[in-house]
Amino acid sequence: MSDISISFPLWTGAWFLLGEAAPFTTIVAAGLVVAILASRNSGRAGRLRWLTLALAVVGSAWLAGVSFWAAGLLDDIRSNIYEAQHHYRLDKAAAFEGIQIPSGSWVSVDEDRRLYGIGTDQQKPISIDGASWNGDIRLILPGSRNPSDRGIIKSGTLAADSIIQGIPCLAGKVVKFADSGGDLQQCTLSDRIVVTAEVPDGPGTKTTYKLTCAGETEVRLRVFGGSLLESCVLAETSAIGSVVCAAGREIVFDGDGLSACSLAAAQRVGRLVLPGGTSVGFSRGLLDRLELPASNMGSVSISGIDIPPGTAAHLCERASELEWLLVPENQYVLIGSTKLTGRMNFDCGEFKYGSLFEDAMLRDQLLPRGAGVSRKDLP
Repeated sequence: MSDISISFPLWTGAWFLLGEAAPFTTIVAAGLVVAILASRNSGRAGRLRWLTLALAVVGSAWLAGVSFWAAGLLDDIRSNIYEAQHHYRLDKAAAFEGIQIPSGSWVSVDEDRRLYGIGTDQQKPISIDGASWNGDIRLILPGSRNPSDRGIIKSGTLAADSIIQGIPCLAGKVVKFADSGGDLQQCTLSDRIVVTAEVPDGPGTKTTYKLTCAGETEVRLRVFGGSLLESCVLAETSAIGSVVCAAGREIVFDGDGLSACSLAAAQRVGRLVLPGGTSVGFSRGLLDRLELPASNMGSVSISGIDIPPGTAAHLCERASELEWLLVPENQYVLIGSTKLTGRMNFDCGEFKYGSLFEDAMLRDQLLPRGAGVSRKDLP
């Protein structure tokens, strides 16, 4: 649960409530005015005095409520004026900080009139950082730029295939860069390319891998301490340590090394023997999640339970025991003699709760398929 809270002064809440009540106070104030006018010639001075006092109170509430909406209207006007001054369409070609922008384009500038956003037609590309861009183009915020940066663009759609920082990127796809420094973070490859990945071996030591990423697929790079592979689709089967990852499937790295891939063939990963095509995930170098291929004809035993094809599993931290399973609706696992399916939770291999695969008699009660059961319900 989030511990973030937002508090407002009491007067702000009261002002808001008076604003919400403005239609009601308007009716009441109008009614009091009519009553005062009708009572002027009645000779009932006491009644007139009380009506006048009531009008003063209701009128004050009405003015406060109207001022709430007036303040909101003024704020909208100010916002619209600011928008018109800092986000507008060019009626003729213009140059901003050396960038030539064609007429009809939208530009966004900051308080110092420095450019940070461009919106242009696909037929009117703009040249920035040695490549052509169109559509919605975001630039690194002026205050975050440095002379040593590799570029100023933050994201944009390539108008033509381009080599960006040594990576061949495909036209018509969004390219993203780091918020500061201008390092390439993400693009769709126009051709296969070899990219460097690093895996920590121990304190202060790393193993470097040269991996071939497939063309026309997305590549993501980590830019902390150098440009390294974060994820891509492998063009070739590749071994990362003892794990052999399949071609044509995504491979993912994080600061701890290999984070995810799909197995090229049946192999032992940690304590488990897994079939080829299994998607595996790692945390701190240890297997912590997997998803068996739906086409697998066999099953895998984890925590003494036979896991059917197509099942996703999460393992306890630093142990090859079950934390949870997600079994396809047309498949089941046996917990004792009871068939269960769908999501089920475990306590490091010990069943906690799940759902029935079929009608079952438990504790002298017939329960329907899909009914939730816990460990104490099972024979």
